[in-house]
Amino acid sequence: MSGCNAFDADHPISKPMSFWTEQDVLRYIRLANIKIAPVYGDVVTVGEDGFEYAETLCPDLQDLRCTGCQRTGCTFCAYGAHLETGEPRFIRLARTHPQLYKFCISGGQWIKNESYNPQETDPEVWNPPELWVPSRQGLGMGKVFDMVNDIYGKDFIKYE
Repeated sequence: MSGCNAFDADHPISKPMSFWTEQDVLRYIRLANIKIAPVYGDVVTVGEDGFEYAETLCPDLQDLRCTGCQRTGCTFCAYGAHLETGEPRFIRLARTHPQLYKFCISGGQWIKNESYNPQETDPEVWNPPELWVPSRQGLGMGKVFDMVNDIYGKDFIKYE
């Protein structure tokens, strides 16, 4: 163990918050009155009854959570999107950031795969004759989601 600093390691690193828990971070946000991104909502206390409270007399004895998103990740990442409950991330993106949503879903184009080898028959080698890539109009993820939904069923990934 190196704690939060490992300057003498083969790959020196400094992770000053590595020992902080999520509760530590939320308590510090509240204690120092730090503004957080609106997508996270407010930091509230969750009582033993499961209800949310804005303040408490003993903040160290209660769990804290955000009223909005608990995690955000990268804006356009679809990893795990098929497992979501509640409002799906891409529908929320359309509601909260319509221009980013449009860029994410729109656009895209097929291009010739310069590495395509029709003699390659090994199923372990990815070798399509064309590739779907972003274009100036957008990332084209709507097309990708449609292709995935055609395979796994309508609304496997919800985005519109």
